[in-house]
Amino acid sequence: MTIHLNPRGDIAVGQIVAYLPVLAVAGFLVARHGISRKSGWIFLVIVSLVRIVGGATEVASQQNPSDVTLATVSSTLTSAGVSPLLLATIGFLTTVCENTLSEDALIGTGLRLLSLLYTLALAIIIFGGVKMGNARSQSELNTGTTLRHVGAVVMAVLFVAMFLLHLVCWSNISRITKARRTLLAGISAALPFLLVRIAYTVLSAFAPYPRSFSATGQVITTTSDSPLAKFNTSTGSWQIYLLMSVLTEYATVVIYSIAGTRIRMDDDRPDYVKSATVEYDDERYRMGREQWPGARGQWGR
Repeated sequence: MTIHLNPRGDIAVGQIVAYLPVLAVAGFLVARHGISRKSGWIFLVIVSLVRIVGGATEVASQQNPSDVTLATVSSTLTSAGVSPLLLATIGFLTTVCENTLSEDALIGTGLRLLSLLYTLALAIIIFGGVKMGNARSQSELNTGTTLRHVGAVVMAVLFVAMFLLHLVCWSNISRITKARRTLLAGISAALPFLLVRIAYTVLSAFAPYPRSFSATGQVITTTSDSPLAKFNTSTGSWQIYLLMSVLTEYATVVIYSIAGTRIRMDDDRPDYVKSATVEYDDERYRMGREQWPGARGQWGR
């Protein structure tokens, strides 16, 4: 049987193929660095699973266009990838600051603020989405749309807060352990791609909704000539979707995966600790030479 897919279906197949090896690497990183939520690595596994399952659901939906459930699940998973990426980034920033910068009251508060902003954004977006999906009138649909807009703006604020905190980490680089600097560099490399992905999320949230209610309360399908219509996750431009959502997500995941494989926890000591150790050893050597000046063979030449 021949399978006919539109461009979004082809993209879905590509995601399945691309994320299978990423899932294997992410699983290795979880085994290596830990499964805890605050470490961040588990969210690379989650985003990989979301993209693999989402891709399969999109293909199935296109083969069964009358199945509303498949279409709904596919649309939901299409928009779900950015959430685990944000959680991963928050977890990685927490790891970078752990045992050093996190002891600073301001930075510790900043880390907690990131988690709070994420929870707030996700709650508003989910509530708005449910409101839109269950709307029985134009008023309820408008309320859900407004909540979706607010949630997207909060998510943008979250990204700005993450970017600023990551700059604070760089300004205190000497206090960060060598192993965690590799992770910080990975965050810096991934943030430009994550920025584009967040921009797509915000623009898609403000894109016209392709459904409304008539004066008699009947659901009608609408079209719009708004420039934002091309950012709709379901009916918008597949080229923009590919460039601003699919590829940026994948680049972010790959960068984090590479950073994870390069981290060596045996280097997990900040410079000032290493410096103090070297100075202590030098001081012991000097005192030994002064106390036993004739024991050159013992202390070296």
